Amino acid sequence: MSGTAPSDPLPQLPGIRRGGQHLLEREPPAEFVEEWTQALARPETTAPGETLALLIFRIGAEWLALDVRFLVEVAVMRVIRRVPERTNRMLLGLVNIRGELQPCVALAELLGIETAGPAERLLIVGDPPRQWAFAVDEVAGVERLPAQGMGNIPSTVAHSLAHFSQGILGWEDKRVGYLNADTVFAALRERIG
Repeated sequence: MSGTAPSDPLPQLPGIRRGGQHLLEREPPAEFVEEWTQALARPETTAPGETLALLIFRIGAEWLALDVRFLVEVAVMRVIRRVPERTNRMLLGLVNIRGELQPCVALAELLGIETAGPAERLLIVGDPPRQWAFAVDEVAGVERLPAQGMGNIPSTVAHSLAHFSQGILGWEDKRVGYLNADTVFAALRERIG
């Protein structure tokens, strides 16, 4: 007995090596080649142009979007600690996000949206150098939507929401208000401090 182990176990199984090599070197079926030739010859279904990476969420009955660059995280609702003599309808209080206290705001109040009950999620968004926690009802996720699909804000939209929106986008079967993050953050800094 020599005491040395073989360096390659495959030489002991030459049939496996030949079978794998045969699989990789075989001719593809004619229908496979034809299918991929047709698939690659088709024009792209999306028109060229700028796309927007957006976080889509719902407050009350309104679907809204925010540029994903401002998203820090999505969290489940946490205990909101009231701030004595500072808490109001817009500033709900402070929430603990991984050991740091963040101001939790009712974005619905700022945008003039009616809500039916307590929010279920928190969006933590960055407004360098600070962060805000927005109380929202539902988070759909991040979507890429074509910028050329953005329409003007209809006159039927509430004035507050129209003031903070850049336009309306179609997503699935819904109309989504694309929020202007700079305007929203400026209003929060002015009203809450």
